[in-house]
Amino acid sequence: MKTGKRIGIVGLACLIATAARAQQWTFGPKLELGLSARSTSAGEVTIGDVSVESGSNAGDALGAGIGGFARYDRSRWYGQAELLTQRANVANYYISGPRSGFSEYARVSRFAGRVLGGYKPLPWLRFTVGVAANQYRRNQEDQYAPSIASYYRLADMYPAYKDEYLASVRTYEVAQSVNSSFKKVSVDVLAGVGVDVGGLTIDIMNSSSLTPVVDGITHQGQVYDLRQKYSNWSLQLGYRLFPVKAHLLAPRRSNRAYERIKKDIPFYRNEVHIAGGLLGEDIGSAFLYENRYTRYLTRRVGLSVGANIMRLSKGYLPGQTTEVQLLPAVRFLPLYSRRHIIGLSTGPLLRYESGYRIFSGRSGANGPTTVNLRNDSGARTFSAGIQGTVDYQFAISDRLLVGPWLRLSSDYAYAGIQAGYRF
Repeated sequence: MKTGKRIGIVGLACLIATAARAQQWTFGPKLELGLSARSTSAGEVTIGDVSVESGSNAGDALGAGIGGFARYDRSRWYGQAELLTQRANVANYYISGPRSGFSEYARVSRFAGRVLGGYKPLPWLRFTVGVAANQYRRNQEDQYAPSIASYYRLADMYPAYKDEYLASVRTYEVAQSVNSSFKKVSVDVLAGVGVDVGGLTIDIMNSSSLTPVVDGITHQGQVYDLRQKYSNWSLQLGYRLFPVKAHLLAPRRSNRAYERIKKDIPFYRNEVHIAGGLLGEDIGSAFLYENRYTRYLTRRVGLSVGANIMRLSKGYLPGQTTEVQLLPAVRFLPLYSRRHIIGLSTGPLLRYESGYRIFSGRSGANGPTTVNLRNDSGARTFSAGIQGTVDYQFAISDRLLVGPWLRLSSDYAYAGIQAGYRF
C-alpha cells in the first residue's frame, strides 16, 4: 500500500513538472526578411488625360524588419504577440500622361503589432494564424512638387512648348494625388508554419491585407475608384532569450552529466568560412561572396572579421556597381553543441562602392529608352553602417561546418549559405 502511494506521489510530481514545462512564457528579439510580394488588386482609372493603373503583379519583396516577441506555450498550442518595425513596398502603379509615363512604388516605414496563435502537432513544429495592425509613415508625400514647379517655370520661359510642359504638369499633379491617397493604417491576416530548434524559432509566413492600402484616389476634390491590396511571403527568425535558464545558460557546473557531455564537445579557437549570398529585398539584383575568420576567446564568445565583395544591378537601367565590404564583429554562440551551432554577430559595416551609373531622359522603364554615360557617371563612394548576422551551422565532422545565414544592415538584407573549417 505504501509502495503504491509512493508511486502515485512520484507520478503526480512528474505530471506537475511536465505541465510546468509545457506552459511557459518566453521573450526575445525577432528578425524578418521579405521573400516576395504581390499586389492583389488590379484596375485602371482615367483622370483627365492621365491614366492610372494598379497592377496585379509581383514586385520587390517586403524589406527587412526587426522587433521583439512574447510567447506563451502549452503542450499542443501557443500564443504570441509581436512588435516590429520594417521597410516595405505596399503598392505600385503605372501613371501615363500625354508626354510621359512612369511607375510609382509606395515605399514606406511600417510599424506592425501582431497577435498570433497556433497548433503544435509536435513539440518543435507549429502551424500559425494571426492578425496584424500596421501603421505607415512616408516622407515622400510632396516628392513631385519640385517637378511640378520646374515644368511651370519651363512653360513660362518657352511659350512655344507651353502645352507640352503643362501636360507634364498634369501628369505629375495626378501622381501627387496618388501619392497622397495611401492609407495611414491597415489590417493584415497571417498564416504560416514554423519550427523550433532550441531557443531559435524559424517561420515562413504569408501576410495578406484585409483592408486596402489605397481605397480611392482624391484629385482636385473628386474621388476616383481605385483600390489596391497586397500579399507577401517572409522568413522570420527569433530567439527566445528569456527566461535565461530555459534557452541560454548551460546547466549548473555541478551537474556531472553536463560535465561529461561538455568534455565530448570539441572546442577550437579558430574558424574560417567561405559564404555566398543574395540580396533578399530584390532577389537576383546582387550577389555576395564572403571570407570570414573568427578567433574564439571562450566556447561561446569570439571576435571575427569578414571581407566581402558584392556585385549589384540597380534600377531598370544597365548600371553596375561593385561593393567591397569589411565587417569586424563580436560573435556569440547561444547554442553550442557537438553537431548544432547558432551564432549571432554584430559590428560595423564598412563599404567602398565603385562602378558606373547610367542616365536617361525618361522618367520610367516602359517603352524605348536612350541611355548615356556622362563625365560624372563613375561611382566611387565610401560609407559605414551597422550590421547584424544570425547563422546556423551543422557540424558534418568535428572540423567541417555548413549552414545558412541571414544578415541585416541599414540598407540591405542578405541571405545565403556558408561552409567553414575550424582548427
